[in-house]
Amino acid sequence: LAARFSVQRSSSMRFLGYHAAAALCVLATVSVVRHAADLKRLAAGSSVCVLISSGYGIFQRIRGVEVNKSYVDIALNPDMPGRVPSFFDNPNTFAEVLILLLPLTLALILLSRRPALKAISTGIFALGTAALAMTYSRASWVGFALSLAVFVLLWRPRLIPLFALICLAAIPLLPSTVYNRILTITNFNDSSTASRIPLYEATIYALRARPLRGAGLGTAAVQWLIGRMQIYHEHAPYVHAHNFYLQVWIETGLLGLFSFLATLLTTLRAVVCQSDRCADSDARTIACAGAASLAGAMICGMGDYLWNYPRVMVMFWFVFAMTLTGLKLMKDGEEIS
Repeated sequence: LAARFSVQRSSSMRFLGYHAAAALCVLATVSVVRHAADLKRLAAGSSVCVLISSGYGIFQRIRGVEVNKSYVDIALNPDMPGRVPSFFDNPNTFAEVLILLLPLTLALILLSRRPALKAISTGIFALGTAALAMTYSRASWVGFALSLAVFVLLWRPRLIPLFALICLAAIPLLPSTVYNRILTITNFNDSSTASRIPLYEATIYALRARPLRGAGLGTAAVQWLIGRMQIYHEHAPYVHAHNFYLQVWIETGLLGLFSFLATLLTTLRAVVCQSDRCADSDARTIACAGAASLAGAMICGMGDYLWNYPRVMVMFWFVFAMTLTGLKLMKDGEEIS
């Protein structure tokens, strides 16, 4: 519907193709995977993605990354090095990929029976966490921290106090550049934080004009509408709303926003309910990890739009498919050693 009633139907039809590919990814994964062993192989495949992208990101840090003033406020972060993008065009995009896939790597650590595989998975997780720190993406850091908390809460609730103590103990160990970057999250003197306010205002103004239908599927339709209404006058161009929920709303209207939130929240609720009733199993661990990834992405989405790059959107729905498949196997009562 969003493509049909778009203000720029041709560009929306192109974006509809991306969404269709993501839908097919979910459909194929949930339909084809019938055993927890296959689910573990998919988690291993996602860990390989973490290994390759994080390895290249750390190589970039060693080689040196030029500081991009459009990504960071030099006045408030004078000692911060350049932000690592790895194979992606933007460090925020790289960080979003990591918060989606790292919980699956954590699940693989817990499920690996062989010491060598457990050591390899642990190394990949450590490498990915280090690369995430090097992106200096604040929203992703918050999302990743929440995803770990959600995972522990779903997998072993009794470990939450220990997890909280570990988090508190880790704070003094943070590099000064990371710690200072965290402190700027709510600082509106930070140019990166302040630049979001005009984006939010312009998007909300456009929503008042088309609250039910939205502008149409895809960022191009929204950019065209914002430009035609002449409601955004900052130096940086309007790329997207920098907020997951505002962007989905302005693209697809109220029906699209409701469908999106209902899909995610009912899936997360189902994992919570089923994990309480289900015995410990590989499927349960991976479903909990997938739900944790989605929860972290939803928090990260408060400060950024994760689907700006279609490849990240496909990864998002891949994790959603992993979660649904794990939920399906839990309901079937399958336990694979």
